[in-house]
Amino acid sequence: MRVLNFVVLTLVFAFSFTISSCDNADNSSSEIKELQSRIMATHDYVMPMIGKVLHLRKQVQNLLDSCTSADCGDSLQAITYNLTKADADMMNWMHSYKEPIGQDTALKYLKNQEVAIAQVKEQILTSIEAAETCLKERQ
Repeated sequence: MRVLNFVVLTLVFAFSFTISSCDNADNSSSEIKELQSRIMATHDYVMPMIGKVLHLRKQVQNLLDSCTSADCGDSLQAITYNLTKADADMMNWMHSYKEPIGQDTALKYLKNQEVAIAQVKEQILTSIEAAETCLKERQ
């Protein structure tokens, strides 16, 4: 009887442990999917803005080419640089992003990628804002 109780308790424990492990795997899997979804949503939000970045860079570059004062040139060069960096950062992020393999490293990788694409988004938005402000002031 004791052996039977021990076997039953062992089976119950093993079953509980298996269920618990599955729940953790399911939680990790859903967190991975959620992170991937947020990352792609951010990418999909800012990617269409690259055309605007390139257009603004061309407009600012035209102003820079016709600028005669050093102060004017310095600020326009900074804006051109930031627009170029925003475009380059987006392209670099897209080329370096890979679908993670294995749940062990996926969460850490995706969290890093979420931070990276958020930084790209911020760079794009601030460079667009600065260029638009500059162009409005010079009209």
